[in-house]
Amino acid sequence: MTVAPPRELRADAQRNLARVLEAAREVFAEEGIDAPVTEIAARAGVGVATIFRRFPTKDDLLVALLAQRGRQLVADVDAALAADDAGAAFRRFLESAAAVQIADRGFCDSIGTDLFARDELRTLFDDVHARFRTLLAHAQAAGEVRADVTAEDLLFVLHGVARSGLMLADAAPGAWRRQLTIALDGLRPEGASPMPHRPLTRRQFEAARCGVDTRSR
Repeated sequence: MTVAPPRELRADAQRNLARVLEAAREVFAEEGIDAPVTEIAARAGVGVATIFRRFPTKDDLLVALLAQRGRQLVADVDAALAADDAGAAFRRFLESAAAVQIADRGFCDSIGTDLFARDELRTLFDDVHARFRTLLAHAQAAGEVRADVTAEDLLFVLHGVARSGLMLADAAPGAWRRQLTIALDGLRPEGASPMPHRPLTRRQFEAARCGVDTRSR
């Protein structure tokens, strides 16, 4: 259970919290969500007990960081929506979003887990999703993206590019931009062939995002 933050923190407690969040962001970004809390505590210069007083479980700490990422994505989509060139803004946003996932292994690892079933993350990322759907609609109206592509399609394409970027991070850093360009060019209306499968339903997308098996339901 996520503990609601106190209204005010003492100055020393606020400094400790900032150090913990920064250290956690770095450690999870480098090592993924399996990184131990002991390493975060050591990097933050605090005791493990200090972290668990603020975040009762490691998942609570991860949720706090994922919420920061979600708020960043909201701001990034809004900036893209405000741009004059819908097609260019759409491509820039996808490139930026892929780069964020590749630079933050913890964020990338968390996608498809039950962390996103938490109410606070579900609501926040539903907002990201809705804004991204609007951005896609603008790019489609500008003739930059084929009309039968959905936001759900693109979020899975984006995650696939990010995963390839993590795989190539040591052997060929930056090579993921090649895969993203192939994917983006494949979204253009020219020469599009019929889709071989119907679009994902909201339930299917939500199940995948939160790591839920709905086959037996």
